[in-house]
Amino acid sequence: MKKLLFAGLLGTIITAGATFPMTAQADEASDNAAVENRKMLMDGIGGAMGTLGCYMKGECTLPDPVLANLAKGIAFSAGAAPAAFEPQTPDATVKTTATADVWTDWDDFAGRFPELQTAALALADAVGDKGAMGAAMGNLGKNCKACHDEFRTK
Repeated sequence: MKKLLFAGLLGTIITAGATFPMTAQADEASDNAAVENRKMLMDGIGGAMGTLGCYMKGECTLPDPVLANLAKGIAFSAGAAPAAFEPQTPDATVKTTATADVWTDWDDFAGRFPELQTAALALADAVGDKGAMGAAMGNLGKNCKACHDEFRTK
């Protein structure tokens, strides 16, 4: 009976030992996926900002519906961002520019996205009036910069 108990205990220890690396790999994969998701979300905002900037500088022409959709896309992403950033990702091996302050100062970080969303929707409303768009774009850019200065590595 002691041999059976010992064998069972040993089997449990071996199984547990084999499981821990898989859990770590699963955590790493999950954290990496979360970081990649956040990066795509923020890259989408950056791409839309770049395209809107191209239009504002007169370097490209875009129809009003496209301009409005770019701004609304930023607003949509701003609404989705807090949920995308909420999970901390300590096991991620994917490079990120987010600082730890995102999570240590969560209320400030997450509280910035409604302002970004409002600024993006104001830009969408200004489409058709390039002067009004310029002012709205400036406000939107200030929102982006303020968050980057505080929560993003250079």
